[in-house]
Amino acid sequence: MRRLHDVDLKLLRTFKAIVEAGGLSGAQATLNSSQSTLSTQLADLEKRLGFRLCQRGRGGFALTPQGQKLLDALEDFLAAADHFQNEAASISGEMRGVLRLSVVDAMLCNAAWDLSAILRDFNARAKATLIELSAASPSDMERLVAEGKRDIAIGPFFRRNAGLSYVPLFQEHHALFCAAAHPLARSGPVQAATLRQHAFVARGYLHRYDVERVGHVEPAALVDTMETQALLIRSGRFIGYLPSHYAQTVDGLTRIETVEPVDYLSPIQLVHSTGASENILIRSFLNRVAEHPLRLDGPAGQGPIRPF
Repeated sequence: MRRLHDVDLKLLRTFKAIVEAGGLSGAQATLNSSQSTLSTQLADLEKRLGFRLCQRGRGGFALTPQGQKLLDALEDFLAAADHFQNEAASISGEMRGVLRLSVVDAMLCNAAWDLSAILRDFNARAKATLIELSAASPSDMERLVAEGKRDIAIGPFFRRNAGLSYVPLFQEHHALFCAAAHPLARSGPVQAATLRQHAFVARGYLHRYDVERVGHVEPAALVDTMETQALLIRSGRFIGYLPSHYAQTVDGLTRIETVEPVDYLSPIQLVHSTGASENILIRSFLNRVAEHPLRLDGPAGQGPIRPF
C-alpha cells in the first residue's frame, strides 16, 4: 500500500460518511457534494490504497472484505487524529480542531437549561472548530468518552466510573404517564398494586431503576430513547416514565396520579475524561456551560427542572 498523505484524511472521512449513509446517493446531502464528485473521491482513495473498497452500481452499494476491514480500523484512527488536532490546538492556544459531543435525547424542550445557547456561544468563540453532535444512551456515552471517541457527554448518570470527571448540571423530574385513552387516565390516585397490573415500558440504560420504582418484575417493552418511550405510551398499551418537561410537549399523554409518590429526579451531568479540561476546546465549552446557569420554572424544588 502506498504511503498516506495529508489529503487522505479527508478522503477517509468521506469514505466513512458514504458507508454511514448507505451509499453515494445517500451521502450527497450529508457531504454537500454531487454523486459524481463523491464517486471520483472514492476512486481516488481506492487508487491510493491499492485495493477496492466497495461495490457500487445498479446492484447497490456493498463493502468489499477489504473495505470492511478498513472501516473497522477507521474509527480508532479518526478518533486519534481528532485528539491529536485538539492537543495541537491546546499547545498553540488556537481554538481550532474538533469538539465531539454526545447528549441524551429530549434536550431541546428543556427551557430551564439552554443547550442551544451554550452551543451558540461556544461556536461564536471557536468558529474554526468543527462540532460533532450526536445522541446516544448514557451507557454508550460513558464508554465513548472513556475510549477517547467523544470529548463530552451530557445525560443522566446514576453511577460514577473511574477515569471520568462528572459535572452536575441539574436534576430532571420524571413522572409516570399513560395515554389519554388508557384506563389509568380516568382513575383517581392509583395504588402501587394497580400500577403492577398494567404493561410497563422501561428504558434499558436505567438498569431496572424505573421498573423497580413501581414494583414491576419484568418490563413489557424496552427502549433507549424518550421519543420511542413516548410512542409506546401514547399507543395506549403501556405506562412509563418520562421527563415532565418533555411529556408536556407530547399530545395525548396524561400524568398518572398515585397514592404513594413514585416520581424521581434524574441527575443530569456533564462527563469528560479526567484531565481533559486542560484541552482548550473542552475548557472553553465548560466555561460556556458555567455562563448559563439553570433557570428554574418556579421556586426551587417546584418545577420539572431542579438544582442539585
